[in-house]
Amino acid sequence: MRLPGGRVSASALDAITAAAQRYANGDVQLTSRGNLQLRGVATDARGAVAAGLVDAVVTAGLLPQPSHERVRNIVCSPCTGLLGGLTDLRRLIQLLDEKLCAADDLADLPGPFLIVLDDGRGDVVGLKADLGVCAIAADRVRLRVGALLVGPTMSHDEAADALIELATRFLPFTRAPGRTPPVWHVRELPRGGRELLPASWQVDPVPPGSAQTVPSGRLTQDDGRSLLSVLAPLSVLTAVQAAAVIGAARSSAGELIVTPWRSVLIPGMPPSRAEEVASRLAEVGLELSANSPWRGITACTGAPRCAHGVGDTGALAASIADIRRSMLPPAPAPVHVVGCERRCGSPSDLHTELLNLGATVQISQGGDVDVLPRASAAAAAACR
Repeated sequence: MRLPGGRVSASALDAITAAAQRYANGDVQLTSRGNLQLRGVATDARGAVAAGLVDAVVTAGLLPQPSHERVRNIVCSPCTGLLGGLTDLRRLIQLLDEKLCAADDLADLPGPFLIVLDDGRGDVVGLKADLGVCAIAADRVRLRVGALLVGPTMSHDEAADALIELATRFLPFTRAPGRTPPVWHVRELPRGGRELLPASWQVDPVPPGSAQTVPSGRLTQDDGRSLLSVLAPLSVLTAVQAAAVIGAARSSAGELIVTPWRSVLIPGMPPSRAEEVASRLAEVGLELSANSPWRGITACTGAPRCAHGVGDTGALAASIADIRRSMLPPAPAPVHVVGCERRCGSPSDLHTELLNLGATVQISQGGDVDVLPRASAAAAAACR
């Protein structure tokens, strides 16, 4: 379920959590594009999901335009308008999504097409965007096309129109005859996206990002209210954890923000209540410490939840976290656990990979590969 800018109301998450318990495996998963995902969804003999699940998604407001459901990938600096940054991009998120949904032909954009809006802090500029903006002042941005920063500076409203125009110009390249496989991303174009630009536009490389994420724990917003940054182990909210997060949001601003780093932000909390709420979230297994042992640990679904999985990825990841918990401070090095050769969800950055083969684990980083017993592999990964 697409959440433009990662934003979702407490009531919408409540509805999706209830639907997950009735129609799926009961959990709500956070994705690397700041979206929500349900797994283990029941289907009928024709492969269709229950009408009640569709109704729940529509009622929650997460399907504003059914024809465009696959193409509303808008990632934005999660703390924009709340804490730091050069500008507040929240209105641009809404305006851009409305314009995307209103453009009938843009329903044909490829599903992986990604728009990234960076508010000047550089936290999401490192993502592989197709289109986007980079803020350069409080009310001015420049457009991003693939790895290029292009054109003149412009207002947020002008940027929304320009992004729609650029997306429209990209469409013919996805339909060009004889292309195998089809072009899904702007960076796959022969000139890296320059084909979409007026000849007079200035072109510069996108500046390097800061590689920062939102730290876990209690943060102070620019308006003095508190923001809780919550890490969900393995990017999964159980029903109990989701209920705790929803309750916290309802006692605050009523909104949640899913980040590209698969954490959840709860903004607008009265400072007098922040510690109490943080304690309740920790009691249900959510992490609010900057030194959480779960930091940097990801995994595919694995066995027995995935038909392709050979080993239980969740259990192996938990073993690594348990070992890290005894370390002061825990090692933050990225580790990804997979259950088969398909390697789903593997990060693009340098990381240690554990392929759980059941009795043994293949551990690799760069060109080095070892096959170890499960316990030895968990210990080796925890210490890297």
